[in-house]
Amino acid sequence: MFTVTSICKAQGKVVDYYTQAGKANLTSLWHAPKIYYVGAPEPWDTFPEPIGFIGSNYQRFYIHYTSVVKDASNPYLYKVQGKTRVKNNICSFSGTITVRQAKRHLEPNTEYPQYKYGYLICEVDLKEDPKQAGSGTITGKMTTNWYIKEQGQFAYDTLEPFDGFSNNECVGRWTPYNGGPSKVCNWGDFRIPQSGSLDTGVGEFYVSDKYINNGWQNYMKALLAGDGKADGKEALAEEKRAWWNGK
Repeated sequence: MFTVTSICKAQGKVVDYYTQAGKANLTSLWHAPKIYYVGAPEPWDTFPEPIGFIGSNYQRFYIHYTSVVKDASNPYLYKVQGKTRVKNNICSFSGTITVRQAKRHLEPNTEYPQYKYGYLICEVDLKEDPKQAGSGTITGKMTTNWYIKEQGQFAYDTLEPFDGFSNNECVGRWTPYNGGPSKVCNWGDFRIPQSGSLDTGVGEFYVSDKYINNGWQNYMKALLAGDGKADGKEALAEEKRAWWNGK
């Protein structure tokens, strides 16, 4: 899996783009009804739900932002609200995403050289509701890839949505309020960073048989159904279910 360092090396030279990022509203990089896949026959699709894990046993972790709003006084701070889920335990959270770095790649994109593109390095600080069971805090660093649309706006990077595609990769830790030990808590769109032996896929996220029983049964059933390998209509529906709304 890519770390921040390996992303930078893979893409070559970069220049600072922090001032430009501060002038923009970046909320649609993390929360929007849909994203636009550049060059696709049917370019609009629903915004991806992150996939994640928590703990050394790679228990499946869900996170959904219900609101992302740019702070009125700090141009690099975004206030977020949402919900997390582990098994059937759901917690509300509020917190912040803070942009710490913004870089633009100098080398043209191989598919679409007309677009500027780059990445953000952000700090994530989330606090689950302490009144809810199994709650705690989550802190981490997230890498978000973007490109600049014709109108000059930052957009979710879909310039090369090929094998291994990912975005919004967050490496974090969850710390319970009850004083127990903290746990690794990572997530991302389409792939999970630093997922070790959990992810055995090449072109897409694919769960190792060793960890399927840690909350990944439905995900894999839906994945295989999507590939035409199994009858998994119920599994596909479950993956699309708006659990954060109690549905």
